[in-house]
Amino acid sequence: MDNTRPLSRLIIAAELAVGLAICSKITIPIGLVPLTGQTLAVGLIASIVPAMVGTWAIGIYLLLGLIGIPVFASSAAGLAALFGPTGGYLWGFFLYVWLVAAMRRSLPKMSALIVGNLLGATVQLLAGAAWLVVSAHQTWAVALNTGVLPFLLPGLIKVVLVVITARAVLKRLPARFKLSGWQ
Repeated sequence: MDNTRPLSRLIIAAELAVGLAICSKITIPIGLVPLTGQTLAVGLIASIVPAMVGTWAIGIYLLLGLIGIPVFASSAAGLAALFGPTGGYLWGFFLYVWLVAAMRRSLPKMSALIVGNLLGATVQLLAGAAWLVVSAHQTWAVALNTGVLPFLLPGLIKVVLVVITARAVLKRLPARFKLSGWQ
């Protein structure tokens, strides 16, 4: 058994968490919840690496924010960011990764990328809206109107970009990754 594989995957997860932090700095404020590059990065992570590596990447990213490093959109960090009004979107990243992974296990490659990312992005938005209801005391109608609807078209565009990019990356993965169950 190769004892370096878990360490290699953890290092890759940490690198992906840094990439996610960089993408979080791409922000367009459009109300209570900004439009960010985070979900684009999460979609790529979910589409390219195994579920466990993606989960580690999201976990590392959230841990960095929790300890005060300003990795989230608008340079937010700490407990207030994770449990404030936009926290549900951050926690929803786990759901995004797991849903794409589930689709990758059960559907052909291209279908898995499309369906997985559409489903993952939608559920991630709904997790954010649900948290808006709880943390910001919004009604479901307000949470959906402010926390989901404005993001549907940008989300669809991000999914298209993710699918195109992920497909290109997956075609170019070295053979050792393909043989080790990386895909």
